[in-house]
Amino acid sequence: MTTESDPAVTRVTIVLDRADDWHKWLFIRKDTAQKNDLWQYVNPATTAADLPTLTAPTEPQLTDHNEQATSIAHLTAAQQKLYQWEYERWERKDLDKTIAARHLYLIENKDTPHERLTTLKKHLAPSDATRQRDLIARYKALQTPPRGKKVEEWLRSWVEVTNMCIAAGIPETSGSRAQEDFLVACRTIDPEYGTSGLRALIDLEDAGTAIPSVEDYVSKFTTYLKRVRP
Repeated sequence: MTTESDPAVTRVTIVLDRADDWHKWLFIRKDTAQKNDLWQYVNPATTAADLPTLTAPTEPQLTDHNEQATSIAHLTAAQQKLYQWEYERWERKDLDKTIAARHLYLIENKDTPHERLTTLKKHLAPSDATRQRDLIARYKALQTPPRGKKVEEWLRSWVEVTNMCIAAGIPETSGSRAQEDFLVACRTIDPEYGTSGLRALIDLEDAGTAIPSVEDYVSKFTTYLKRVRP
């Protein structure tokens, strides 16, 4: 993993190397493209014939910040920083920088971002069946909590894996099944907490009341553990 920055945010960037990286990597690329209103032009799920026409962005100019500027020295320090960020953002090739070097040959002869994404999807994206099998295996592995400091990582994984399972339509996480499985697993760590949580969940189901999300249950259990096991 690497990080990429702009004046407002620093975030983790996923490097595409294996099929396991595809969905996280594509999420980051999609998020970046959507923030710049570009996803509709590069979405690999769209055929080339159906892509809208994209007008290339204009190169940032010094005069965007100071109408009289003929060199960067004519800009204030703040203007220089913003101009340099805009120029680097316009110039850089984010896609190339987030692909493992051993896969660059796949896109060497592809001219557009859409062609590159489509090619990468063809070669590196797991099939739906493979992804479902992988997610089910990862979800089942969560049923056995670890011990010691690895509990925090396990809790984070519950949110990550269940969200991916729900998005992929995995039956094991439909309805309130994931919440129930989480509370059952919690009993291994704290029997009283897990049991009381299960009773409360059953009461909510019987009353037809909305069930809190897995994220909510994980957050509350995390807070509980910090209080009873500082």
